[in-house]
Amino acid sequence: MEQLQRHNGTVSAGARFKREQYFSEEWNPQIAEFLSLFHRYDYICKPLSGGSWFSANEQWKLTDTEILKAVAGAHSKYILGCRAGKASRFAVIDIDAGSKYHNAKQLHKLLTVLREAGISKTSLYRSSDSDGWHVYIFFDEPVSSRDLQRTLFSLFSINGFEIAKGKLEIFPNPGDKSSKGQGLRLPLQQGFAWLNSETLDVVHERWEVSPEKAVDFFLDDLEHGTNTRHDFHKMKGQVERLLERRDAVIVSVQAPPKTTQVIPLRRRTTNEDTSSTAAELVVENFGHWPNGMKPDVWLKGRDYFEKGLTAPGQRADAIYSLSHYLFYGDPHLDRPALGYGYEQERQWAIERILLSKHNGQSKDLDAGRGDALTQVERAAHWVPPHKRGQEIQRYESKVPIAWIRNNANRKLNARKRITEAVEAFVRLQKQFSIRDLMEQSGCSQTALYNNQDLWRSKQEQLRTNDFAAVSHEYNAGVGAAASKQQPPVPSDSEKMPPGRLAARQIVSEISMRIRRDVRQREKHFDAIAEGAHLRWHHRWEDIRKIDIESLSIELLKARITLLSSFLATAPDKDSEEEIQQLLDYSKQQLMLRLRGPIGMSYT
Repeated sequence: MEQLQRHNGTVSAGARFKREQYFSEEWNPQIAEFLSLFHRYDYICKPLSGGSWFSANEQWKLTDTEILKAVAGAHSKYILGCRAGKASRFAVIDIDAGSKYHNAKQLHKLLTVLREAGISKTSLYRSSDSDGWHVYIFFDEPVSSRDLQRTLFSLFSINGFEIAKGKLEIFPNPGDKSSKGQGLRLPLQQGFAWLNSETLDVVHERWEVSPEKAVDFFLDDLEHGTNTRHDFHKMKGQVERLLERRDAVIVSVQAPPKTTQVIPLRRRTTNEDTSSTAAELVVENFGHWPNGMKPDVWLKGRDYFEKGLTAPGQRADAIYSLSHYLFYGDPHLDRPALGYGYEQERQWAIERILLSKHNGQSKDLDAGRGDALTQVERAAHWVPPHKRGQEIQRYESKVPIAWIRNNANRKLNARKRITEAVEAFVRLQKQFSIRDLMEQSGCSQTALYNNQDLWRSKQEQLRTNDFAAVSHEYNAGVGAAASKQQPPVPSDSEKMPPGRLAARQIVSEISMRIRRDVRQREKHFDAIAEGAHLRWHHRWEDIRKIDIESLSIELLKARITLLSSFLATAPDKDSEEEIQQLLDYSKQQLMLRLRGPIGMSYT
């Protein structure tokens, strides 16, 4: 402190602070921006002579002069800090020197968690002579303090960080109705330093630079290390998704087991070692012996899942066995495999099982000590030696390329047949219905609706031309003929008895009306059938758009049932083949979800 005071020419206690002595007028814009970052009411103080922090009168306002005196090292009495306002342009992660997070490994993990959530820019400082760290997260515009604190609290909690005083604290901390929240030490005061976040070396000591240069360095970090408001909302969305995933894991852990009728993918072979009961159970359950599985460990994991801890000293064994069990899943009890890419889900599941089923057999868990679950993270994120250094990707199923090629070829063939059928109707100048086109082309109604550009305009054109050539139906009387009819038969009216001609005309008219009614009914029935086909087609299109990869196991089972019902009502062979193909693929995905990818290895 004496060095800082000498460097800055600090006045003695009781002397008047002269701002121009530390900050020239040309620095006023930068100083104004720096001062605008801090809330002025309910501030906190700590005597330079030693002691604890205390709150100032809530009606007192922290002035610009007091802040500048503090950051210039010219305050003769106090170190100052501020509480949060309703909005803030920065957040701070406070890590004390004695915290388990005050090391390079944990700092890297913390920054990785932020980066994966969308916050890629941070600034690391030493907060004071106590060697504690302040990780600043700057934003380009103010963000709700309460929203910011809740989001960061959830983000770090869900990633296994213990948030508590002396370990890791999050600011702003606006408190609630019963509390003013916590204040945070202002930057650039006694003991402050700029740190390299990779090496943790000191880049600049505060006492080495002038007050103007110190403010300039801090504002430079603010300008070049700022995150956008969009980044904050991205982080908030990521937290919401993580919470949904964690809640789903908790529900699955707490749900009662339900057996499934699983048919093994293949029968056990004679060269598989099934001498032990555990091995026989594994082969019976999975239909094969998964790569790298240790049956005895897997079976112990199942017991721990169901019963929890049953004796003292089981915690480490339970963590290891549960991680192995959850990695492969349990098809018989409808528990999906949480293999590579599901490390976080495995960690949440193991933590929930131990916390809810320790049965008083672990003193640390019973006392609620945070360190009791430290081993869970290591076990859940363990990677075998041959996979270390590689990018571990979550298993995702893909549609076989052969299916894609086959569908493309079928589509080209269908378009060719439809084109040839339409050309035949056009050559004959013959009207055609959808049913006629289906028979002529051999394509399904679904295929026709998917390729309306090939036939719809020709159909309308043929109908228009034919209507123009048809005369009125009453022109078919004696002595008259339509342009496309044969010449009329000479009338025998002179040889007919009186009234017979009139009766014949009446009968002819009645016959025409009957035929017309029949045609209208046929058209009506065709329209009903076509409408039914069209509705089926539209429903099928909606079902085809559903992304199988995004469905849960229960929804995937419901989809398989729905596809089976559609298969029974398929209007043609092509539609039936298409549904059957998608049904087979959905069943394959369900089996993979229940068992995990074949050949997946834990070792």
